[in-house]
Order: sequence, then C-alpha cells, then structure tokens
Amino acid sequence: MAGITAFKFYQLFPKELTDKHWQKKKGLVGKTVKTGLGAELKKIEAMHSKFDSAKLDPAGQSPSNMAALEKEVAAAIAEYKRVVVPMQKQLKVIKATAESAAKTLGKKTLGKDAAKAATAAAKAADFYGVSCKSIDLQSSITEAKEKIAKKNALAKQFLDGSIKKFAIGVKKFLADPTEKSWADNIKQNGRSVSNSVKQLDAYNKKFWREFQKFQGFDVGTLKLAGRDDFAEVSVEIVKKAMKQVKEIAAFKPS
Repeated sequence: MAGITAFKFYQLFPKELTDKHWQKKKGLVGKTVKTGLGAELKKIEAMHSKFDSAKLDPAGQSPSNMAALEKEVAAAIAEYKRVVVPMQKQLKVIKATAESAAKTLGKKTLGKDAAKAATAAAKAADFYGVSCKSIDLQSSITEAKEKIAKKNALAKQFLDGSIKKFAIGVKKFLADPTEKSWADNIKQNGRSVSNSVKQLDAYNKKFWREFQKFQGFDVGTLKLAGRDDFAEVSVEIVKKAMKQVKEIAAFKPS
C-alpha cells in the first residue's frame, strides 16, 4: 500500500472491524457460539476513537521554524508509538481470533454466513494492520520544511532592512522617550527584527533566548504602559535591545 496521511488512515477504518457490523452479519448461529471476536472488535474501536490524526501531521501544526518542527516530529513519533503500535498488536489479535472463529463457525450447521463474516473481519484486520505501517509521516515533514523554507527566505530578505529601521527608530525614540514615540518608532520596528530572529534557525539558536525577553516590544506585555517612570525604564530597555541588535547585525551564520 502506498503511503497515506494520518487523516486518511483514520477514514479507512473498515466497518468489518466494528462490533455492530459483526453482530449484524454473524446471524443466529453466530450468536449461539462464543468466539470472543466481538470483545476484541470493541477494543480496536476504542483505540480508533482515541486516534488523533492531527498529532501525526507535523505540517498541520504549522511549525514556524526548524526547532519547532523538530518538536512536532518528536511528538508525532511518540504519538505513533503510543496509539498506532498498540493498534497494530490488537489487529493481529483480531485477525487470529477471527480466523479461529471462521473455522469453528464453518463447521456448524447453517454457520456459513457467520464464518463468512468472521473471515471478512480477519481480512479487514490484516488490511488495517498494513495501513498502520503506511502512515506517511515523511510527506508531512517535507511539506512543513517547504513552508519553513519560504518563511526563512522572507525573514532573511527583510532582516537587514528591519535592523536599519530599528536603529533609526531608536535614535528618534531616545530623543523623545514617550509612549507615543515608542508606538511610532519602536514597537513595529522591534517586532520586525524579532520575527526574523525567531524565524531563522541560526539567529534563533544564538539570539532568541535573550531577544524574546523584549516581548515583541509591546508596552502592555513589558508592563510599561502608564508608568510614571516610563521614560527612564523604556530608555534602558531600548538601549539593551539596540546592543543586541548590533550583535545580530554583525552575526554571519556559517
């Protein structure tokens, strides 16, 4: 079977693996013979109901950079082991139970229909077991990487310009350290630099841990709004930010 998305895997769940279908198809003879198949089918149904395709789709989580993607991939692998691997084991149990039931029921008078239904459940279990192995995580990873590459290209394109605009804004702000001046000269220019630093992996690893402390240059988040000492505190913050921005401007990723 070719690779399938996690969502497609969820949709492919065969009706033959539901207890409701088994109870309907096994007929009167099947109801008189205890095979244990119904109980095993209920188990796989319960597992399937807990399957969350979104957790096996890194691209669907829209990671903004490679660091975020690595976390999503690790989470997807962990989810596969937590949910899909146990499903594979249960499907093997169902296949064996269904095949045994088919043999037993096939020997009963008028047990042909029940045996046929059990055989169908065995085939469905085999099919869905193969589907477990066919979930294509790599395609989702590739898609996410392509999206990140486009974001990286834009971030790289605008970084130098953002740094220059921030430097100009800092000069204007230091000459007039008011909340209005912050809004006009610091907020958006600082945020633009932040976006590029966060996006680009090399810059992210080297600078983001410290630069994110400027909280996107939002006066509310920085708890600067309305402060009597706004000028004094904000000037100190801007000078610290400008020092880091100079380091960012001088940085040459290998």
